[in-house]
Amino acid sequence: MEKKSRGRQKIAIEKIAKKKSLQVTFSKRRAGLFKKARELSTLCGAEVAVIVESPAGKVFSFGNPSVDSVIHRYETGDFCPQEDSRKKYLYSMEDLEEHKKEKAMGKSNWWEDLCVENLGLEELEESMAAMQVLRNNLLIPNLTLDQFGVL
Repeated sequence: MEKKSRGRQKIAIEKIAKKKSLQVTFSKRRAGLFKKARELSTLCGAEVAVIVESPAGKVFSFGNPSVDSVIHRYETGDFCPQEDSRKKYLYSMEDLEEHKKEKAMGKSNWWEDLCVENLGLEELEESMAAMQVLRNNLLIPNLTLDQFGVL
């Protein structure tokens, strides 16, 4: 069997002369660089920002959580971990897991399982009346449901 390509070759690290080859190499290397930055962020919990300008003058960026937030922290010298964001994330994840458990046990709110596409006219009117009662119980003044049951 004959080889169709030269395989993976070492290349000299010098400026590529052909414009087309330069652009192809830039695109591939940029994708690889962004992948490595994403891996570093995921594996180590690092906040990462990468900004690259192509030979054509286009700017590409990757950031986790975002390029702006990483640059802002660098400029202001605020290198302390973002504990508030982490706490909010952990709280949200706990809340989501709790909600999943409740739903699996059949403990969900009636409006979460309501599929209006499968209801007939009488059932829709009953649901609309129930929503009006709920609205009245919440004591929200000056809100009315339109003909479609929307506030």
